[in-house]
Amino acid sequence: MLRHSFSGSPGRAALPVYRRKRTMRDSSLSSSSRLGGAVISDRIVGALLEELRTGRYAQTDRLPAEVDLAAELSVSRTVIRDALSEMERAGYIERVRGIGTVVNRSVLNLRSRLDQKLEYYPLIRSFGSYPHADGIQIYPVRAGEELARDLAIEPGDDVICIKKRILADTTPVIYSIDYLPRALFGSRDYTRIDLSGDIFDVLERECRQQVASNVAHLKASCGDESIRAAMRLAPGEAMLLLDEICYNRLCHPVMRSLSYYTNFFDFSILRKLL
Repeated sequence: MLRHSFSGSPGRAALPVYRRKRTMRDSSLSSSSRLGGAVISDRIVGALLEELRTGRYAQTDRLPAEVDLAAELSVSRTVIRDALSEMERAGYIERVRGIGTVVNRSVLNLRSRLDQKLEYYPLIRSFGSYPHADGIQIYPVRAGEELARDLAIEPGDDVICIKKRILADTTPVIYSIDYLPRALFGSRDYTRIDLSGDIFDVLERECRQQVASNVAHLKASCGDESIRAAMRLAPGEAMLLLDEICYNRLCHPVMRSLSYYTNFFDFSILRKLL
């Protein structure tokens, strides 16, 4: 469990107030924020996280009041409140009555969180390496009992299997196996569709399916001989297997995913208890 670290003298309830020198209206953060609905809240979250990591709030222990943030970003307090709620759910901040919006910098600096959406390429880039894929295999299989149950289809239904090895520079770091119901592609010939890229982008672009949540099981795995050879594992070396079922916004399963991670990564999980 990650604990909050508050600065200031012992016994003092209030934290130092950050005094801003200029408004965010003067920065590029507000240039693309006048959208609407959830999109603008997402933009505000991204803007605030950037400012907390490398911008004007990089040295602060808490954010300004909602009314001040709303004025700086030229948005309503409702948008700010929604953005802060999302940041609090993710553990970046805590809103404490009588104190304000406190920043948890331990959480803010985490790079690879298993409790958040993992995208291979951005994850590898965060470690300062160049991500790319090879050994891509795409072929149809028939769903067995287990896979049919996971994807809410009938045994024997067609499923597209996508296998690939992900490298960081020249080092194999992830072996990925994704199973997509063939029905997601309708009558189109899937062999004429580029399925080699980011699988979440493929689902959105080609199948109009947005992954909203997933159920993941974690375990240590040695992998089979073909995977071990592809990943260049030493004798006895194990990997972390992330076995996921991904669901769209209607809570229907759209993908079964097996991701084998080497010890290149240092994963963390945030457990919020309140």
